Amino acid sequence: MFGRSAALSLVCCAASLLGASAAHAHELVHITNAVFSPNLLGAATDVLGNATIESTDLPVPSPIEHVEVFGPAGVTLDLAGSATCSRSPLERIGPSACPANSRAGGGGGLGAYEIGKQIVREPYELEFFLADNRPGHVAMLVLLTGHEPVSIELIFAATVIKGPPPYGLGFSLDVPLIKVLPEASNASATTASLNLGAKGQTYTKVIHGKRRRLHVKGIVLPHHCPRGGWPVASRIRFFDGSTVMATHSIPCPH
Repeated sequence: MFGRSAALSLVCCAASLLGASAAHAHELVHITNAVFSPNLLGAATDVLGNATIESTDLPVPSPIEHVEVFGPAGVTLDLAGSATCSRSPLERIGPSACPANSRAGGGGGLGAYEIGKQIVREPYELEFFLADNRPGHVAMLVLLTGHEPVSIELIFAATVIKGPPPYGLGFSLDVPLIKVLPEASNASATTASLNLGAKGQTYTKVIHGKRRRLHVKGIVLPHHCPRGGWPVASRIRFFDGSTVMATHSIPCPH
């Protein structure tokens, strides 16, 4: 799920995406969009999604504590040619310190917090970087930034996991409480978008004595799509103790 693309991502960090809608306790999660691009059997692809998060009885939903996102069974990762980025230079210098081939996606959304009886909404952005690209040990760093009305910069760690059937590879992410201002409530995510993949990422390799430029594949779709489409899901745990599981199906290629 790796590389950088256009816009998106999930949570208050990847606040999750890949589903249709679900409800539990006082939180509602509705996935408004989830696609593979391109959606071709056996092809390297990017995964894109958008979600909304709301509360049934509070001005803003409870802050997100943990996110798990699952792709369909059979999805694989081909990270040949990718690079990695470590937390220290990312903290000190920012995204420019990370190699281009360590970028694993992007995203963003709208956060919200309460001051007195006023709801303040603030856009946030997400950037994903490979922290470990070894098979079986793949991990990412996620940089969350906000600029107006308050400057925010946080780094989260995410690990690649395998979901229960009918799901396959995905990622898991803990989200700490975000206190934007001392007098404000903890920040929540109300919308989230995600774009993970390696589209546009290239590297050079010597083949038969000649240097060639190759594309990093990243996420690779299976050669078979089950009846009903590709199953995807996200599971979000909130700080109020509730958990929401949202599921969705991406149509099979024509």
